[in-house]
Parts: sequence; C-alpha cells; structure tokens
Amino acid sequence: MISIIIDWSEVWATSLPILVWFYKKPVDTYLKPVITYLPIAFILYFICNLAYWEIGLFNNNHHLYNLISVIRLFLFMRFFAMLGIPLTKKLQLILFSIVTIFIAFNFIYNNPFKVFSSTFTLEASILITYCILYFFKKLRSDEESTKFDPALIIVTGLAIYEAVSFPIFLSYDTLTEKTRDFAVDIWDVHNIAYIVFCLFIARAFYGRVKL
Repeated sequence: MISIIIDWSEVWATSLPILVWFYKKPVDTYLKPVITYLPIAFILYFICNLAYWEIGLFNNNHHLYNLISVIRLFLFMRFFAMLGIPLTKKLQLILFSIVTIFIAFNFIYNNPFKVFSSTFTLEASILITYCILYFFKKLRSDEESTKFDPALIIVTGLAIYEAVSFPIFLSYDTLTEKTRDFAVDIWDVHNIAYIVFCLFIARAFYGRVKL
C-alpha cells in the first residue's frame, strides 16, 4: 500500500497545491508560471503513472518525463525572471536561447526523446543556480524578515527538490542499465522530494496563517 502511494505521489502531490490554489486563489503575478506548471504536470504525471502500470499506452514513459522536465525548466526560469533575480534581461534571453538550443540538439543528435535524458541534469543545474542567486538577493535586501513571502517558500521547496534529485538524475541512466531494481527504488527518494516541493508550493499559495 505504501509503495503504491509513493509510486503515485507525483500525481496526488501535484494536486495538493492545485486544490489550495482553487481555495485561496493567490493573485501575485509572479506566481503565474507556477500555476501554469501545476495542471500540466498533473496531467502528464497521471499519464506517466498509467504507462508505468503497464496498461499498454506506451512502451515506456521516458518521453513524458523528458517533456515534464523541459516544461518545468522553462516555466521556472520565467518564474525567476519575474522575481527579478540578479540577471539582466539580456543575460536571461541569452541563457534561455542557449538552453533551448542545447535541448533541441540533445534530443535530435544525442538522446532520443524516449530515453531518460540528460535534460533532467541540466534542469537541476540551472534551477539550483537560480535558487542560489535568489537567496543571495534576499540576503542583500532590506525587506522585513517577518513579512510572509510566497516566493521564498516556493524557491526553498524547489531548491530542496532539485538538490536531492540532482545526483539521481545524474546517475539514473547508468543505474537503470546496471542495477534496474536499485534505480526503481532510488526513484522513491525523488518522489519524496517532489512531495516536499509540492507541499511548499501549497503553503505559499495558502498565505499567512492567522494565529
């Protein structure tokens, strides 16, 4: 039973911040990329899990995971751009262009879209860097530390998720080829990190709790 809950965690965990959003409806403009990501991720993760449970939809679900990774990367890059992280618009545009070219090249000439791709490692590397830049910006800011900050909560959850997942993404292909059972087991660690990430987003959407 616990195994099934963990296996389906990417689906039900994604639904938690969606439900909180419907209840609280936060209006901060910079949350739009996160709000856009959630229903897309929910649908794709649902299909991924159906495929994993061998209902005959696909030979494997790797292409869907690759798609989720690309969508998450670009939407959270947009999220950080709207937060005004310490990069000029020109640098952000250059980085966006380089990432787009790399992903296109990777899928066309290196990894087929149906293979678990190095895009995940790229995603984690870039988003962890953005998180660090954001934390530096917050440390240098003069804002009240007692003020409720949904962005800080989301970035913290994202940093935890990407930091925990990075070594898994980096070695997953090798593990799948050599020790498939261990690769399946270690993906549970990724799922738990993803649950934490979604809980942080849900908390950010909920807002300040009145005591």
